[in-house]
Amino acid sequence: MNRPIDRDEDPLEFARVLNLSDAIFGVAMTLLVISIVIPPGLSSREFTAAVVELIPRLSIMALSIAVAAAAWSDHRHLFGMVQKIDGGLLVRNIVLLGFVALIPLPHQLLGTYANEPLSYVLYALVLGGVNATQVLLEVHVRRRGLLREAVLEPASRLEAARGLLGAAGFGISIPLAFVLGSWTPLVWLAILPLDRVLVRRASRGRRRRAPVEPSPPDG
Repeated sequence: MNRPIDRDEDPLEFARVLNLSDAIFGVAMTLLVISIVIPPGLSSREFTAAVVELIPRLSIMALSIAVAAAAWSDHRHLFGMVQKIDGGLLVRNIVLLGFVALIPLPHQLLGTYANEPLSYVLYALVLGGVNATQVLLEVHVRRRGLLREAVLEPASRLEAARGLLGAAGFGISIPLAFVLGSWTPLVWLAILPLDRVLVRRASRGRRRRAPVEPSPPDG
């Protein structure tokens, strides 16, 4: 790409990037849902057993959708502040969308080969890649001055910390998968409350730094 795509000068091209991104996020989350099936023609006992067997898969699906939805929300928030899309941002965005499009594959492998540690490794690699690439986008737009207006440093650090937390959590689970086996998702689920802790601490920090308005003089 020879010149950056400006939001105001070339809104059509800018919108095409966002529309492609939204479409891939939407398709990925849809595939996660339709991958959960119960075969027809089961007896009452077999049907009950099939539903019980779905419970672990549903928890993994919920986690997959949570990560994809959080990535979409962060993507939407970030590009809402972006004024220009340069070649570096476009490449990083395509890499992110590639990871997002891959999410249904390891999700399906976990449902079919739940006893194979490699299934958990592939899942962690893909979802960790989503988080890591999201951080790369955040860092790039700020370093290259592609935002519409300056973003406060604490807010920038919080978004980077949240992305790194997710990437680290999935990364740590890769070697642990060969030890924990089917318990590996507990490591992934631990990311969610830790993320909430980060957000709450950042919120308390903002309140402490907020200037105190002077009280009006007594009449």
